[in-house]
Amino acid sequence: MAKIRDIRNNIDKIDDQLLKLINRRGELAVKIGQEKSKKNSSKHFHVPHREHSIIERITQNSNGPFPDESLNSVFREIFSATLALEKPLRIGFLGPETTFSHQAAIKQFGHSSKFIASHNIESIFRQVEKDECDYGVVPVENSIEGVINLTLDCFVDSPLLICDEIKSTISLYLLSKAKDHKKIKTIYSHPQPLGQCRQWLSLNLPNALQIPASSTASASETVSRKSTCAAIAGKLAAETYNLNILAENIQDRVENYTRFLVIGKDAAKKVKQNKTSIMFSIRDEAGSLLKVLQLLARNKINLTKIQSRPLRDRPWEYLFYLDLEGHIQDSTVQKSVERLKKICLFLKLLGSYPRKA
Repeated sequence: MAKIRDIRNNIDKIDDQLLKLINRRGELAVKIGQEKSKKNSSKHFHVPHREHSIIERITQNSNGPFPDESLNSVFREIFSATLALEKPLRIGFLGPETTFSHQAAIKQFGHSSKFIASHNIESIFRQVEKDECDYGVVPVENSIEGVINLTLDCFVDSPLLICDEIKSTISLYLLSKAKDHKKIKTIYSHPQPLGQCRQWLSLNLPNALQIPASSTASASETVSRKSTCAAIAGKLAAETYNLNILAENIQDRVENYTRFLVIGKDAAKKVKQNKTSIMFSIRDEAGSLLKVLQLLARNKINLTKIQSRPLRDRPWEYLFYLDLEGHIQDSTVQKSVERLKKICLFLKLLGSYPRKA
């Protein structure tokens, strides 16, 4: 016991040192903010590429035992709390609270930010465009259900840029006031989770009525008042709405990820690993898309995604959304995009931003 007591005393001393250092860090950050205000050198007080470089340096220099993901989480919270000393970041997300969009926003910006829920994706774009939010977090694709087309469509008319991406593991739970899933007659959830659990539901609750909800959070709130209903949502919803977990990890694939985009007005600066997104339209003739792909292949640019969407009010004509590795400041990417503009009817740069593994 004496040895444990000595170890705990050492931990207490380290905690005291951490407290002093964190407060000192906050004081220095406030001074930087004051200097910026004097010089009016930066319109936006948030410097995301600085955060990326700090996390890269910390994880590279770390010898454990904490894994990189844990260090990332700790420093994200430090960044968030430090920014809040000057002005909390306002983050728009697809609400209400406890949705996966909300959780992704917290993961990216920390708990000290101010999170503003929107009832649809279009509203998030409008909030950022009107400076009611500094950034927005919008879902763009799921590893099981595929692309969220509405998010892609919003970029057509919006001046906003993609500033970053978030990749979140999605674990889905069957939640209810009931204690036995055999008593469940109706299931509520957002259409995406319902689709992600299609096989599980077919095997375990084949006769239950499935009702789409605007979000997993609203589904959980609904079933909190019903004894024979269940919601498919995240674990946080069980705690928030006081629901029983009847089954966990019910998604049809163990590896279930959703990719979110961070949207804002400022272009992201170059970091070590980058991704660039563009949208374009081409002539409706044989070989048009092949020319685009051949141009990128000749320049040895790796594509990570290509998606087509019908043009509004123009049947059988399409927009293409393309993700490629690299930053627009890279000479090969910049030259390729400039050449693409000459062979495309329309091309729009959606942003270059840090690429997540």
